[in-house]
Amino acid sequence: MKKTLSLFLAILIALGLSMGALAKAVTPKSGGTLIIGLKGDPQSFNPDSGSDDYALPINSNVFNALVSMTMDMDIVPDLAQSWDFSEDGKSITFHLAENVKWHDGTPFTSADVKWTYDTIKAEKGVASNNLASIKEVLTPDDNTVVINLEYPDSGIMGFLAWYGIFIMPKHIYEGTDWLTNPANMNPIGTGPFKFENFTSGVAVTLVKNEDYWGEGPYLDKLIFQIIPDDQTEYQAWQNGEIDIMGSFIPGVDHDKYINNPEYTTRFNLYANRTYFTFNFKEGPFADVRMRKAFNLALDRDEIYEKGIKGNGAKAEYYISPLFTWALNEDAKIPAQNIEEARKLVEECGYTADANGIYITAEIDVFSGFEDALVVAQANLKEAGIDLKINTLEYSAWVEKVKKDHNFHVTMLAGYQGPDIGGIRHRIHSSGGNNMGFYNSPRIDELLHEGVLSGDLDVRAPIYKEIQAIISEDLPMVFTNENGTLFTVRNNIKNLPAGDTEARNLVRSGNYSLTWIDD
Repeated sequence: MKKTLSLFLAILIALGLSMGALAKAVTPKSGGTLIIGLKGDPQSFNPDSGSDDYALPINSNVFNALVSMTMDMDIVPDLAQSWDFSEDGKSITFHLAENVKWHDGTPFTSADVKWTYDTIKAEKGVASNNLASIKEVLTPDDNTVVINLEYPDSGIMGFLAWYGIFIMPKHIYEGTDWLTNPANMNPIGTGPFKFENFTSGVAVTLVKNEDYWGEGPYLDKLIFQIIPDDQTEYQAWQNGEIDIMGSFIPGVDHDKYINNPEYTTRFNLYANRTYFTFNFKEGPFADVRMRKAFNLALDRDEIYEKGIKGNGAKAEYYISPLFTWALNEDAKIPAQNIEEARKLVEECGYTADANGIYITAEIDVFSGFEDALVVAQANLKEAGIDLKINTLEYSAWVEKVKKDHNFHVTMLAGYQGPDIGGIRHRIHSSGGNNMGFYNSPRIDELLHEGVLSGDLDVRAPIYKEIQAIISEDLPMVFTNENGTLFTVRNNIKNLPAGDTEARNLVRSGNYSLTWIDD
């Protein structure tokens, strides 16, 4: 195991060094402001306590992690500049960057890493389930961290680079309630940009960290402009009022920018999926036959064309198609079958009214799913399921759905990587995003077995069985794979989502290497 991992890491480091040398062939210019669209208000800038996709782009620039994951799901150095695995794969030693300071001038040390991981686990932070294999975190000295694992975990490096694992300042949070600490709205990190201000409904502003320990930043300022409506945001981007969109360019407009010399484009397909999930404890969809009817009612081709406007791809499997080595061809998502869907609803004891409707149910969602949801709503109505849409502010949705579990069905999108085992976050009985309390002892067992080996030939049958169970239980009903035609004006250089050097060097939402050529 050590040899395999060491070779993999050596390739990554060599790639990082070669691409870094290439980046220096063009001298970046300093100065300027980058304006990024953001769909809604962040709830908190505590980067690890709970899921908050609106805060993530800000946290990716204010904080650092031990290691980072690039757009292509490669693991690259961050606060840890190098690392070594033990022969048995149960211990990892990280060698930290030196002379790193928090934004308030306090030195960063290994104690901050230990405090962060210990607190995530103790306080049930959003990544606590993903760090379940960690037995203990040791700090032999200020620049070394040793993580001992309960068992070999092939997914651990990806989880340490992913979501809810930013290193937080021990000296700011220790001895306080991390949910109410004032730093949650005035964050202090080690990242390339420092927090300046946040005006609800308007913008979050970050400024250059002049004492940043790594390369960059070159920009003076980042402004995350809050624009909830997709069309308004797209118009603002076309007008040059923002530089990067939080949503996507409609598929019908792709040809305007592909091969246009004023723009740079790159299509990105992510291990990020949109799906419906259900209340398994009560309500109509606690019955698996109703979930199967829901699944059969959807026309995913129509959702792809009209709902997501030709971005991404339609869903065909019960895991992300990026994990090609594990796809179960015998457990694929079925094609739309309205007749069969209606039969299943009738089996549940419902009788159609004069309009062909068997049941009316409510879906609680936050903004961002409107177009795809309208298509799905029409599909479901054909099957006799009248889905009433209740759109909530994100904070209200969190209270109603995530905290109180007071819902019939909801719609979500989310990253299901970086390792294939990342799906555990949504289907494990203790998963942080298992909204409906789905509980399958066999799934839990398989998810554990799936990370014990790094051998794909060993892992593939495990995840194929998981897909077969998902196809029967339907804890999630997938609609589409998320992806975008990333498009930017040519004067904005080295964006991590583009076809650039930064793509191979930094976290996908980190703008430390980005610069503007006026």
